[in-house]
Amino acid sequence: MESGLRFHADVLTDKAGSLGDTTHYAIALRAGVRESTISRLLGGRTVPSLATLVALADAYNCALDDLVLGRAEPARASSPGAAPAQAREAVSI
Repeated sequence: MESGLRFHADVLTDKAGSLGDTTHYAIALRAGVRESTISRLLGGRTVPSLATLVALADAYNCALDDLVLGRAEPARASSPGAAPAQAREAVSI
């Protein structure tokens, strides 16, 4: 049975592009990972580690769900202490 979890490079490139990060180097610099890692991820030659996913999600202010389930939603302001909508949803895998 397939879980539907996979890295969505298109979500990353969309989020990065919205902040002006249009090169592998810019994405790597913002996320604090190696440029070669970004190159392999975007080229589909590797699967990201959890640490890399967290770094990318933090760098682009998105949920892990965005990167592994393809839920690209526009960033929205939240009040302190409010849980993001993604965190409130139940996801069956």
